Amino acid sequence: MTPLQFILILAGVLFLLFSFDAYQRKKVNLLHFIVFFGGIAVIVFFSLNIDLLNNFWRFFWLNRWADLLVYIGIIFLMYLYFELFNKINKNSFNTTRLVTALAILKFDLWNIKEIKKTTFEDNIVFLMRAYNEWSVIGETIDNIIWAWFKKIIVVNDGSRDNTVQVVNERAIKHKDKNIVLISHDINRGAGSANKTWFEFLKKYGDLFDVERVVTFDSDGQMDINDMTKFIEAAQTTDIEVLLGSRFVKWWHAQNIPMMRRIILFGSKIITWLFNRVWVSDPHNGYRMIKLYAIQQINLESDGMTYASELLDEVYRLKFKFKQIPVNIIYTQYSLWKGQKNGNAINILLEIIYSKFFKK
Repeated sequence: MTPLQFILILAGVLFLLFSFDAYQRKKVNLLHFIVFFGGIAVIVFFSLNIDLLNNFWRFFWLNRWADLLVYIGIIFLMYLYFELFNKINKNSFNTTRLVTALAILKFDLWNIKEIKKTTFEDNIVFLMRAYNEWSVIGETIDNIIWAWFKKIIVVNDGSRDNTVQVVNERAIKHKDKNIVLISHDINRGAGSANKTWFEFLKKYGDLFDVERVVTFDSDGQMDINDMTKFIEAAQTTDIEVLLGSRFVKWWHAQNIPMMRRIILFGSKIITWLFNRVWVSDPHNGYRMIKLYAIQQINLESDGMTYASELLDEVYRLKFKFKQIPVNIIYTQYSLWKGQKNGNAINILLEIIYSKFFKK
């Protein structure tokens, strides 16, 4: 047996271990089959076909045992990396679960007012996450209230500025409305704020007397006037999930950089491959979801991969969805404060990790 045959067979064994691990965690689907079992088949083919193997050997200049050791070391380092990442991810998940539980536990239920429903807008509660958004969140809340909506839940994700003070001031200013604040003791990321929303609504959603929930950014990017399109769709269909999109029919995204356009296009392909759902704007945070659907969805991600995880849940729970055209305004502030282009690679790696290696 040549050294390269040995390393290929070793890699095949590792692929096999990964596939059994995925099967035990009930995460095997068609994509796993192609990657794991298809990978094993390719490795066996290479190992048994000497001529092809020799050509492959020469292509990678594998002529010494030292090279073999390096390749073996790389394979085991990758395996150890994912094992370590699993441990870190588990600790992070437990930390976020504790932060979420404490935030909900500290919330005073007496802050929820009983508001008589007179319009369709009264059947909607807005969910906003905030991290150091003191300069814009007040105006965003005002715009929601001025559009005749009366119920807002803000999750403060460990802000270190005056975000809490601004939200409390708006609650006093609009004292006849339901503007409630839930605070994380420490910053945990966008996904964790969504988890807190969802867990809170699972326990106390019925106290708000609403049928639908809208997720809305606090940084001024989203246009409250687009709610007319969401409401029209909600009144004419029985669909559980309405997804905002910049790329449905006529769309308009002010000042969107070309690189951001390319990344957003790539995200559609990734979402179709990994989440089995074809949507034109998978990471758009403007959504309207029925309350009973929110109460069935489970999220685990702390980061921006929560958007992909949410689509996974839509697929798993067989919820119907529809895309709604929305306007996203890219200001200098939102571009500075929002997701950086380089984070797209991190999100992709996290999706791959969660699909194949997460325990």
